[in-house]
Amino acid sequence: HFQCLIGHLWLQIVAVCFLLKQQLQLIMNSLFVTKLSVAEVVSIFQKVYDICGDGTMLREHMEKLLVRLGGNASVIDDFLKERSGCGHNSMAGPTINYADFVEWAFQKGLHLFHGLRGSTAKHQGSMQLDMLAKASSHIYDDAAMSATLPSVVFARFKENLQLGVATSPEDQQAVADGMFKWARKLGATSFAHWFSPNRGGGGALGGQCGSLKYDLFADLVWRSDSVIKPFEEAFPADRLFVGETDGSSFPNGGLRVTHAAAAFTTWDRGSPPFVHDDVLYIPCCFITHLGTSIDAKTPLLRSSDAVNRQALRLLKAMGKAPKATACYNYLGWEQEFFVVPAALHRARPDLVNCGRTLIGKLPTMHQQSELHYFAPVPLRVQELMTNIQEKMLMVGNPLTVKHNEVAPGQHEMSPIFSVSNASADSNVFFMQVAREEAAKLGLVVLFHEKPFKGINGSGKHCNWSVGTDTGVNFFHPGKTADSLEIYVAGIACLAYGLRKHNELVRCAVAHAGNDHRLGAQEAPPAIISLYPGHNFEAHVDSIIAGGPLAGLNIEKKLIDPGSRNTMAVPAGVEDRNRTASFPHCGNRFEFRGVGSSQNCAMPVTICNVVFASGCAALAGLLEGGMNLRDAVAKMFQENREVIFTGNGYSKEWPAEAARRGLPNLNTTPLAARTFNTDRAKALFKELGIFEAEEVDARAELMFEDYCTIVSTEALTLVKMVETGILPACAKDLACFVNAPFLAGDRVETYKAIKVESDRLRDLAATHQNDSLEAEAFYLCETVKPQMEKVRSLVDKAEELTNAEYYPYPTYEALVYSHHS
Repeated sequence: HFQCLIGHLWLQIVAVCFLLKQQLQLIMNSLFVTKLSVAEVVSIFQKVYDICGDGTMLREHMEKLLVRLGGNASVIDDFLKERSGCGHNSMAGPTINYADFVEWAFQKGLHLFHGLRGSTAKHQGSMQLDMLAKASSHIYDDAAMSATLPSVVFARFKENLQLGVATSPEDQQAVADGMFKWARKLGATSFAHWFSPNRGGGGALGGQCGSLKYDLFADLVWRSDSVIKPFEEAFPADRLFVGETDGSSFPNGGLRVTHAAAAFTTWDRGSPPFVHDDVLYIPCCFITHLGTSIDAKTPLLRSSDAVNRQALRLLKAMGKAPKATACYNYLGWEQEFFVVPAALHRARPDLVNCGRTLIGKLPTMHQQSELHYFAPVPLRVQELMTNIQEKMLMVGNPLTVKHNEVAPGQHEMSPIFSVSNASADSNVFFMQVAREEAAKLGLVVLFHEKPFKGINGSGKHCNWSVGTDTGVNFFHPGKTADSLEIYVAGIACLAYGLRKHNELVRCAVAHAGNDHRLGAQEAPPAIISLYPGHNFEAHVDSIIAGGPLAGLNIEKKLIDPGSRNTMAVPAGVEDRNRTASFPHCGNRFEFRGVGSSQNCAMPVTICNVVFASGCAALAGLLEGGMNLRDAVAKMFQENREVIFTGNGYSKEWPAEAARRGLPNLNTTPLAARTFNTDRAKALFKELGIFEAEEVDARAELMFEDYCTIVSTEALTLVKMVETGILPACAKDLACFVNAPFLAGDRVETYKAIKVESDRLRDLAATHQNDSLEAEAFYLCETVKPQMEKVRSLVDKAEELTNAEYYPYPTYEALVYSHHS
């Protein structure tokens, strides 16, 4: 009887606990379906306390509640520190007034809750700080790491990263434990190794997306002696630092095959993990079983090491910056994109499959009067960009600029610069977030370089610089004689690399999408040249003629607006040249040729490679006994032809470039076949970037990517004509049966569409089986011109066809309809 009584009592306790757990879960679930007033939040806090009582259980659920409401659990400790008389380290007890806690949070400008309604006026000022108050709350950066790790572990981790030394097994587990607890407090239930395969550009999928699979924070309880072992929350260290997956299903240029498919991910310790939704993202490299790279990040990290080695070597040979122990490369990207309504996007097979329109006429008013540039952003797009900005701030990426671009429907966002590997990662994540947030608002973001013919395309200007850990910037003249000499030498190194390895720089931005953009409407030409400014060009000629490295005028001038209400504007010595492919911008160079759908990693890799090669060349001259002035003069004299400060859009420039020996690789196939020359392979090998087979693989991938994109476009265009345009033409012609004299040239135009579309179908079905290179040139030189023939006829038909019959959303609807 006693045993039965105890059993009955135990069942009652279990039942009560279950009911309490259900009540807590109901409270948590309610937060997903409603926006709460301040009073309701206070009431929820009190309910949780009534259920849990004082102690650990209360603290645990209060932390979960705060995270679910969109805040950070650490604010509990902050509140208790300021209310030290209110108890110890628990969110507990009658001594705490929950209304006081909410009021305190508002006064601090802390965004604890998503969209509180019914807020009083005194709260409004604090709520405006919500976005900034959540900044860096979801990134495991140095601040988060130092707060969650033993100080000695954190110090060793940073030292190992600086020296390129492996993290010890003990420290790996400590880091994993600290990161796991931090991520769980933010609501993360899974983790993912996040990497960037060699997917090229093009924009069909919305940009260069990262790849990942989601792994639950769970593992078997190995210490259990059960045959069917239970599981528990866990994050073993080996799952943080390394992973394994299939490599043959990713673009690899023959480096992986089905019967030899193993590939591995490894955490880039210099790019902090972050939490997005309920997933901990771990930025990773992606390499094969043989150590070859099949991703965008690995060569970027290798090139960063090359810059570090060669730049420090050069500084030592120059006798400059003796305290420098490391040299970093930095990236600040400017992301341009178009926004269109999702419903209209779905109704355009070309946008869905290709990322760009294959047919379509511009509206009568588009960008002729520059009405859109810096105009007030349309409300739906403003909401989208604000949501993106908030998400990016949470993971430590401050998008400080957002604005309308030149073309209707085109916009831009850009962050503060950072070290290149972390900055490139942030751009990949930006493209993901932009697509996710756009979908919530019934919009689609287009990252293709030229989604609409006839108006500006979209680029991703990469602002790139190189500097030491002591603050020396190779591309800023500074205020001392030493800094000026480093600046002049740095540009000499860059001129050397751009001249000697010009084709590689062009290859860095060569893909099918960018071919439609380069050479017009604010995009630089395909000819790669260096623009250091008119004054610097004159200084170069002075050095070549025997003049000193010093003596360059670097004083800013004052521009007087001519009004007593305004102050004079301090301006740089040099003007801005938007036709240049590589212009100097005060303290950095801007690689303007990068396409909007690209991953920044490869363009910056090549920037690092050409600069490191110049540093090595100049250091070699100095180490061989030549003095600095003469060595720099020699570098400039031998590479003077790459410096051009004129109009890159002029008709004379291509002929002038040819005279200078600068290649004009104006299509991707022309560029791609220069990537794996013996000279390029020797350079990559010397700097530790690629082995020969990796170079061949990437050249193959350039051709493969080009062939896939152009052939997809051709087949899509044929389908659009056959299933949409021709039936519309037939309906339109039927309107003129009784009045053929009104039909104009409809019959001839519609017949021509059928003839040329059939020819395109036949050409697209023909393949050059000799090689991918041959196929790429065939598509470029034969299929693409035929696509343009079909397009010109279809665009003419759009002007003739009854608007009710035209089967696809027009340009006017795509770029304007979401603005109201």
